[in-house]
Amino acid sequence: MKQQMQTDIAVIGGSASGVAAAIQAARMGCRVHILEEGPWVGGMLSAAGVSAIDGNHELPSGLWGEFRSRLREHYGGPGALETGWVSNTQFNPRTAENILRSMLEAEPGIQLHTGCSIDSMEQVSEQGRIRIASIQFTGSDGQSCLLRPETLILADEFGDSVEMAGLEWHGGLEGRTAYGESIGPEHPLKHPQDLTWTATLEAKGELEFSHTSPSSVLSGEFAGLLGNPEISWERFLNYGKLPGKYYMLNWPIAGNDLYGDYFSPGARPDMFRRAREKTLRLIKLINSQLISGEIVPAEHIYPLTETNDYTPGLALIPYIRESKRIYGLQTLALNDILEPDSSPLTTFAIASGDYPLDHHRSQDPDDPEIRFPRIPPFSLPYGSLIPRDGVNILAAEKSVSVSGLVNGCTRLQPVVMQAGQAAGAAAALCVRQNTTPAQINVRELQSELLDGGVYLMPSHNLAPDDNRFKKIQKVLLTGGGILRRESVNWANRGYVDNPDSLFKKEIPWNSLFL
Repeated sequence: MKQQMQTDIAVIGGSASGVAAAIQAARMGCRVHILEEGPWVGGMLSAAGVSAIDGNHELPSGLWGEFRSRLREHYGGPGALETGWVSNTQFNPRTAENILRSMLEAEPGIQLHTGCSIDSMEQVSEQGRIRIASIQFTGSDGQSCLLRPETLILADEFGDSVEMAGLEWHGGLEGRTAYGESIGPEHPLKHPQDLTWTATLEAKGELEFSHTSPSSVLSGEFAGLLGNPEISWERFLNYGKLPGKYYMLNWPIAGNDLYGDYFSPGARPDMFRRAREKTLRLIKLINSQLISGEIVPAEHIYPLTETNDYTPGLALIPYIRESKRIYGLQTLALNDILEPDSSPLTTFAIASGDYPLDHHRSQDPDDPEIRFPRIPPFSLPYGSLIPRDGVNILAAEKSVSVSGLVNGCTRLQPVVMQAGQAAGAAAALCVRQNTTPAQINVRELQSELLDGGVYLMPSHNLAPDDNRFKKIQKVLLTGGGILRRESVNWANRGYVDNPDSLFKKEIPWNSLFL
């Protein structure tokens, strides 16, 4: 007999974004069910093995900041996480999963279903738009279940739920005329960014590398692995140094990135096999250059399942940098980021980031080799979470409505966690007010997020523990060049000049609707 359940909010995907959405909604009093196909929660923070945070080091916004605080408490302070040179925050993937799971378990309103599969979604048409009435899924015990949510959040890694919900989607790079992005390709490139099957490695013994010239041993698929000019093998390995004796293997330059059309589920098994094999060949190459010690896939990090081919140390899922994206009520494009003070989207901000435009397409034979401009810190608008063809649906993770170019800076862990937190808050408001995502008061949503310590605007010199934070964040939403933004490559910054004068400013914090 099919088990039937009612819930306020269903979250498809226990990704970094999905976890944040569920926690936020539960803290606002909602009943939440998370449907995750794998055994772990956390997505790229844990199951994909990308245990080095990109961006937002000085913007510890909302639940991202809370997660980082838990990491610092676990390891003994900020310095204990600054182990490699790719990031200020690096950690064991299993530790991340444990922390995120404990945060979920602390909320009695959340019911987590792992190891389940989504079978179908019942779609009801309302004036040409889609309402999801129910979700049929199979639990880890093989039982068929029917879940009826008031509001649905799509937060799975690949964005398959976007397509399953019957929503229009796009991926890859749009042609330059789609959003007026002058540096885009002349014609659309529908290929997604390269993926990586990361590994968590463990050092056995004292590692000492050969002093043989790298150029004499690097060829074929790994030619250019150490860059030009070449770095040492030690520096290469320390890129992803984790606390203890562990290392993350996720190397972008002629490393273990792999091209393929993973938007198509049928293409994934073979592509994933090739991605795992490429990572294992890279590990073998590294060991061939050691004259003492050994670097091996770490045991006891990930559970062994069919998804990681029963190989210790290989991540449970691939690290994908691009999902199927909705067409939203608002779409964040390059010009909105380059000129934020003249963009109408600024006032709708619900999350912020400071990572540069960064794409991985080097393995794609049709890579357009775009020269990306330097960008200032940016904000994501609420309308990017709302499908234009959906009624009771919100998108999160990497399925939000941004251009293919902008996906290069919104895809990182802190930003997707904030997008999930905003989706969870919006869904909770929908339940509380018996309304839909497009009808809630955006200012009310922003106030909820400010109460949760979210930086709606990237103010690097004004933090949530400052008693002026909430009001000045509201002032910044009015635009007008009040926030001084600087592009400093991998650490873009936004500064509030003379905040005391802004604190006294009267602002039109009136109702604002999409």
